[in-house]
Amino acid sequence: MANIGINKNQAGLTLGSVFAILHATWVVIVGIGLGQGLMDWLHSVHFFNDSITIISFSLGDALIGIITAFISGYVLGWLFAVLWNWFGKKLK
Repeated sequence: MANIGINKNQAGLTLGSVFAILHATWVVIVGIGLGQGLMDWLHSVHFFNDSITIISFSLGDALIGIITAFISGYVLGWLFAVLWNWFGKKLK
């Protein structure tokens, strides 16, 4: 079976989109006022006792966060594909 490899751009776009969707979901949760309750619950089920305060919603910050999440995901997906393809060649 031939090792075809992973398309770097496709992997980057896929993981970037997943990261952006996850962050956009968080933006919606904060935007509708459920962020603080969710963070309190998540900390309690992980036995954390620190307090985190969710600040007021900002559309500008939300957009910057979604864009940053996409870029971070793209870079990680691209790097994963590069390493996957490199190891695939080395381990033949």
